[in-house]
Amino acid sequence: MGFTRWPPAATMEGISRMNQFIASHADLTAIQFDGGVPWSEALHGDPLPANVINEWKSARAAIPPNHMLLISITPLNWERNGLAPYWGTATSQPQPSPWDGYTLDHPDVKTAYLNYARQVLDYFHPDYLAIGIEVNVAQVHAPNVWNAYKDLHRSIYTALKADYPDLPIFATFTNTHLIGLDGGDKMAQRGEIEALLPYVDLLGLSVYPYGWAYEDGKVDPPPVDFFATALSFGKPIGVTESGVPSKSLNVFGRSYEYTEDYQARWINFLLSQANEHRFWFVVNWAAIDFDELLEAMPPGEARDFARFWANTGLERTDKCPKKALTIWDAYLRLP
Repeated sequence: MGFTRWPPAATMEGISRMNQFIASHADLTAIQFDGGVPWSEALHGDPLPANVINEWKSARAAIPPNHMLLISITPLNWERNGLAPYWGTATSQPQPSPWDGYTLDHPDVKTAYLNYARQVLDYFHPDYLAIGIEVNVAQVHAPNVWNAYKDLHRSIYTALKADYPDLPIFATFTNTHLIGLDGGDKMAQRGEIEALLPYVDLLGLSVYPYGWAYEDGKVDPPPVDFFATALSFGKPIGVTESGVPSKSLNVFGRSYEYTEDYQARWINFLLSQANEHRFWFVVNWAAIDFDELLEAMPPGEARDFARFWANTGLERTDKCPKKALTIWDAYLRLP
């Protein structure tokens, strides 16, 4: 059970507070690199950009020594409809030529991404490695990108398993698209993901109970069969990210009535399902609410979208624990 390293504020105090919380309320740390790939350096075996190394160093230094480690990387961009941006002096930089014209199944992409994955493994030595994040979104919005991703995934998985046969390697999938929400076609998703099953050691799930909220602005309990489709594949399951707000919000002209009680019920539902079906791990995205970090973001669609996650932490900005944290800690203490 763990959290990502998403701080409540972009300050040393905020990062320290996050570190202390994760050390006290988790036994797994999740690190997600979703801001690009150092494509050119990875292809040619050149030293990685200083920004990459510095972020790696700070992340590795903060992992509690008794924690298991989940690392997630991805060759897809944030919209999951094209090649990931370039990670150079900063994340999410435009791809330099000729990368801006490459598809995911281009030979140079395959070589660079394999080299990058190996560098990540050699540096972090994780217990779990996801080589694609929320990849089934591409199946919905960019079928050609999805087909290219499948080819790339099979290539990377096969090569890495030859060198790391005992390491669980997989991709992550959004559970809402998988069950036919957010525009996903349930039957199409099933068929496409089944084709990838020989190349995943577990099914990573991105689990947010928002799909039905997007449809009509109503907040309802999650369906009782929320995980039925994922379970039907017969693979072990790990929840790589999750969360639900603990207070109401207004986003894109709609109001959503969330409460601490609703969040507590969601955490109880998620962890009871994980316990019953023996999920390998569960990650709640935010450890602590990040209202301060949200307000520091530039105005625009990205900040508005981030409001869905700003209050998904299990501790409030004012350092008060939420009701959901009591449930979380009770499961964490189970043998």
